[in-house]
Amino acid sequence: MKIYDISISNFRGIKNVQNLRCGSINTIVGKNDAGKSSVVKAVVAFFSEKIKPEDVFQGIGENERVEIKIRFDPPIAVNSLALDCQSKISIQKEFNFDIRGKLKVEVFYFCNDICHQTVSNVWGAKENDLNNYLEELIGNFTRSGRGVTNLSKIEQIEESTQSEERIEKKYPADEYLKNINKQYPEIELPELSVFDAEQSLDVGATNFQNQFKSLTTASLERNKHLTAQIETEVTSDLTTEFDLITSIMQKNVPEIEQIRPKVICNWNSLVKFDLSLKFKNEAYDVPISNKGTGFKRLLMVAYFEYLASKQTKQYQIFAIEEPETYLHPSLQVELLNSIIALSDSSQFFLTTHSPIFAGATNESNIVVVRKENSISNFLSSNNNSEILDLVIQELGIRPNYNLLNDNYRKVVFVEGKGDVQFWEIAIMKLNGSVPNDILFIPCGGDQVEFFVNANLCRKISRKFLFVLDSDNGATDYTTKQANKANLAIKVLNLGGEFHMLGKREIENYYHIEAIKRLFPGIVFPADFEISDYNDVQKDIKDKILAHQNINFKTKNNMMIFNEMTTSEWEEVGFSISATKKDIQVIISKMIE
Repeated sequence: MKIYDISISNFRGIKNVQNLRCGSINTIVGKNDAGKSSVVKAVVAFFSEKIKPEDVFQGIGENERVEIKIRFDPPIAVNSLALDCQSKISIQKEFNFDIRGKLKVEVFYFCNDICHQTVSNVWGAKENDLNNYLEELIGNFTRSGRGVTNLSKIEQIEESTQSEERIEKKYPADEYLKNINKQYPEIELPELSVFDAEQSLDVGATNFQNQFKSLTTASLERNKHLTAQIETEVTSDLTTEFDLITSIMQKNVPEIEQIRPKVICNWNSLVKFDLSLKFKNEAYDVPISNKGTGFKRLLMVAYFEYLASKQTKQYQIFAIEEPETYLHPSLQVELLNSIIALSDSSQFFLTTHSPIFAGATNESNIVVVRKENSISNFLSSNNNSEILDLVIQELGIRPNYNLLNDNYRKVVFVEGKGDVQFWEIAIMKLNGSVPNDILFIPCGGDQVEFFVNANLCRKISRKFLFVLDSDNGATDYTTKQANKANLAIKVLNLGGEFHMLGKREIENYYHIEAIKRLFPGIVFPADFEISDYNDVQKDIKDKILAHQNINFKTKNNMMIFNEMTTSEWEEVGFSISATKKDIQVIISKMIE
């Protein structure tokens, strides 16, 4: 599940911040000691259920507690009585130290509950309670049998109370979490990995080791004949010794015949690893612990690129404090590109002083922190219309100075570097050549960097277009459409043009025949297709790569687009009308 928003009370320098909206990449900027890391630490506290006494806000009231509430976007359809009034899974954790200094953590959930005198909290109820509710509401009902589950009973209760009003209520979450997990196995809290500002990617840390758990497990499985041999030999050695102990014991317990040891080896937990480095022209390996912090940060760049390629677990959360630390600006860009690639299936919370990371963050997911009277205030697009100006002032984000080059007649903003290549290939195939007076700039979505560049375009009267994927078919399509509509208005107000591809994303423009020519070994299952709105990357992974050993890049595979003929490019275009395809129309706008 992705985090939708966060609310925090009485934690560190935060007195109260409500509904801090979260996207795929969330950037928190501010001066030193403003309280940037407090949000990250609050997320950590929520998942770990641990805080220290010094984490409690100094001005906390006598009857107040530390409260951290996180709302999640459910990845699938969920019964409405399990959700809050905005259809989110809403969980609040409250932290309190008793007079002996012992931490107590209570977990609650919010639901848009039934306004009824006796029927309530159905997702926090046990089966017997649900039976009693149905007895009261409808009298005769089937208590058990095929297809009769707690979920089916909750659905009956929901249907029987349609005429009743709904009101958001708060309940203890113990039974709720059990019931949700049982009825919706797909609903699970994301996995959190934290990289502190002082932590230079500790190789021994659990969050690092776990990423390679599948490799060690697979290796143990392949070599289980060796582990079985070890277990047999250890058992034999123990048996020999316990036979001696048995003979001694028989003096007092003559009935005992044998004491048999049973060896239990938890091989998966046993394997951990460290890293050493071998450099060219050097005779000895160097433990990574002997290398400097800057070098270990380079490992972070490679590590995130590795995760971006693996995508082993959906909806991971990475909390990184000051990712730019000890990194040259060029390496900051490399790390950012890895983060952007990984953010397709994960969320990032970054605290930063770097214009590079802040500039690449969507306007709606950037927060400026300012401290006044020892209290951290969080300013975002939700509560401050001038958030872009504040970010620019805080970090000094600069525009792309290629915009000042008079050789460029028009600017085309796209989501990422892959989109730049996509359009250059499309123009080459359909137009014959790419005009050298067009400047492509990757500035995904409503990133701060885009608004800085668009403002400069307006000032120097440079024409520009913004082209985005449609995202039609994505689980959060409705939300994305609303965001795109707002962005379109902003682009038009800045004097630009706004265009969207008709299909979900550029991978939906792959032509199957080009794939077959490039990868003749691929066997396409009967149910495989590349339609306008299906998740092509997922379908290729699930239906082809999971069953065939083929080295195939699913995202931004430019080999396919280069392989496609002009007629195939014309064929894959989205039909706007009987005579117009989206790609041709957008290209004509780019080059006119």
